Amino acid sequence: MYARLVIVAVAGLFTTRFALNALGINDFGLFSVVGSIISFAAILNTIMVSTTTRFIAVAIGKGEERAINDIFNVNLLIHIVIAILTMCVVVPVGSWYIENYVNFDGDITLAVKVFNITIVGTIVSFIGVPYHGMLMAKERFFVFCFTDVIFCLIKMLGAFLLQYYFLDKLTVYSLIIALCTGAPTLIYMLYCHKTWPNMTKWRIVKERKLYKEIASFTGWMSYGVVASITESQSRSLLVNTFFNTVMNASLGVANTINGFIVMFSQNVTKSIAPQITKSYAVGDHERCKSLMAMSSKFSFFVIAIISIPFLLITEYVYTLWLGSVPEYAVMFVRLMIIQSLICTFNAGISDAIFASGKVKLYQNVLNTNLLLSIPIAYLVLKSGAPAYSLFYVSIAAQTLNVFVRQVIMHKTLKYDNKFLIKKSYLPSILVIVLFLPFTMLNISWHPIIEVLVAELYLCALIFFVGLSKSERDTIINKVARYAK
Repeated sequence: MYARLVIVAVAGLFTTRFALNALGINDFGLFSVVGSIISFAAILNTIMVSTTTRFIAVAIGKGEERAINDIFNVNLLIHIVIAILTMCVVVPVGSWYIENYVNFDGDITLAVKVFNITIVGTIVSFIGVPYHGMLMAKERFFVFCFTDVIFCLIKMLGAFLLQYYFLDKLTVYSLIIALCTGAPTLIYMLYCHKTWPNMTKWRIVKERKLYKEIASFTGWMSYGVVASITESQSRSLLVNTFFNTVMNASLGVANTINGFIVMFSQNVTKSIAPQITKSYAVGDHERCKSLMAMSSKFSFFVIAIISIPFLLITEYVYTLWLGSVPEYAVMFVRLMIIQSLICTFNAGISDAIFASGKVKLYQNVLNTNLLLSIPIAYLVLKSGAPAYSLFYVSIAAQTLNVFVRQVIMHKTLKYDNKFLIKKSYLPSILVIVLFLPFTMLNISWHPIIEVLVAELYLCALIFFVGLSKSERDTIINKVARYAK
């Protein structure tokens, strides 16, 4: 999964540079606004996959093949309905919003066409969610890793060729993105039906109780998806409302960097989440609790390690990547990374609560808090504050949610918060506190040297301060075994 992410991250950075060169800053900014439907699909699919994964993993933990097939078919039907409803609601509403509210110094019908193209790929990807969930529950990570790499390379090649060919570049780029969003569904379907024909056999399930249980879980998960997407995508809309598409381009490139950083930490939760669910399903709550702490701590450390270049030498990175530094892009990406670090601080809690199925209170409280941050951000920008001020509101909302998650976990699962604080929070905080003085050193180093020294220092802090003795011994034994 990390090999996949390295390739996807590097290819994604080149794709953004090629696309920016080919489209120009105005058209690229437009795609950042209108094409945000792709981000919608990515966030929605990631969270909805966890719904399927949760129920299938529970059935796998109990060893019930028939139940796995029931759950798969119920989820498939639910996601087909979601795809149809999305088409019926999002297409007319999105077109209306674009025609009336998007600021673009060109033909607005082009923006509508881009939106309609991207929505097709999104709809197809929704149908692939149950298959992706099956792969996750079965821990067949290679399949979707390989698929992601292939289509990411196709996307990069398309953006490269776009610099030299085609007249209607924005339309062609939209078609490429739509293809790379929807096509993986076909690969997932073929693999799952060939590998697990009995578990993925299509049939009508008549158990109403199962539909009700999964639909209820999906409904609350959907509320979380809507809140998360609305909060993140409202940034593009708010920036476009109070500023222009040039500013949206800066936000777009910052989103690209932050997206790849977050994906690295999500690898930790993706690999641990099925084990958390299976442990909870068989009643092994001690192992579930330990995995939850591990997921939170390791996710936080991964983001911290990956984000160092983008926090310390942001201008240098942008210059190497894009050739110039877009206005506000430096502040955007730094604040985004800080927000991502805060979000990841107790990442394992979500997996444990989802495993229990008791998601109503969790989804309701946390996501309502996120939605309330949007009108506050609107008022902040309307008062004349700079564009990056909206991230201060988001950071405040996410910080509040860190404490709210603790309260809800204790109320819902009766877990002892002291365990998580001792095993995850305190080591993470101590590492960051000891690292902060390094960022204040006023030494004239070459940017690359500065990053290398910072990474070595941070990794040393994580190893000697952040990890427990048993975790250090495990790493030492692994390295020693591979060195032989």
